[in-house]
Amino acid sequence: MTELIITSVENPTFKMFRKLYGNSSLRNELGQCLLDGPHLIRSYSESGGRIVELIKDASIESVEINELINEHSHAKTHVVQHDLFTKISDLKSVTGIIALIDMPVSSYKKTNGLNLLLDNIQDPGNLGSILRSAAATGSCSVFLSKGCSDLWSPKTLRGSQGAQFFLDCYENQSLEIVIDQFDFPCYTLGMKGESLYNAKLTKDIAIIIGNEGQGVNPILLSKVKKTLSIPMARGVESLNVSSAASIMLYEYYRQLQDKTL
Repeated sequence: MTELIITSVENPTFKMFRKLYGNSSLRNELGQCLLDGPHLIRSYSESGGRIVELIKDASIESVEINELINEHSHAKTHVVQHDLFTKISDLKSVTGIIALIDMPVSSYKKTNGLNLLLDNIQDPGNLGSILRSAAATGSCSVFLSKGCSDLWSPKTLRGSQGAQFFLDCYENQSLEIVIDQFDFPCYTLGMKGESLYNAKLTKDIAIIIGNEGQGVNPILLSKVKKTLSIPMARGVESLNVSSAASIMLYEYYRQLQDKTL
C-alpha cells in the first residue's frame, strides 16, 4: 500500500479530486467519479467494482476505514489534512474517506422484466431514491433521458446508496426510440388514469416516470398503452415523484410475487 501525503491546495491531485466532486463535465470527460464514504465504497466493491484511488482524512482514525484501505491495497491512498478533506466533500458530516472509480458503463442488451424509463427527472435526490427502489424491487434496466440529473453525482449516489451499481443504467437516451424497441406494453403514471391497484401488470413491462413539474413528455404519452394512477385521499393533489415511483415499483413487485406463489 502506497500512502501519499497532501498538505497543500495547490497539489494537482487535490485539485483534480475537488473539481471532479462537483463537475459533471469533468466526470464525463474522464469517465470517473467519486464515492464519498465507507458505505458507497463497500457497495461498489460488492458489485464487483475496482477502486482506482483513495483519499483519507488524516484526522479520522476508524477501524472501518483502515479495513477498506487494506482491502484495496492496490490503490494509491492519499492522506490529506482535515481542512483539505472538507474542501473536497460537500457533506456537513465528514465521512473520512473518498474513492475514485471508473464509472460503470452498461452495454445495452434487450431485457424483459421491468424496464424503468425516467423522463427528465431533475432532482438528484429524487433520482437516487427512484434507483434505490428500482434495485430493491428487481428492476431489469433503467433508461434515463438526456435531461435527467447526473447518474454519478455525489447527491444522486447518496440518494441511491449505490443502487446503480446493481442496475443496468443507460444515460442520455431518446426514450421514444427505446419504447419502439420493446415488444411488451409501456405504461406511465399520471393523475387521470386507471387505478394502479386495479391494473394487472405483466411480467414484462416498461414504465415511464415523468418530470417533477411537467410530467411525461407528450411524445412519450402518445406511445403508452395505459396511464395508471395512485389513489389518494381527498384534498391531496399529488405525490413526490420518487414516492409515486416507489409505490408503483412495489405494486409491480407484489403482483409478480403473487404470480410465482
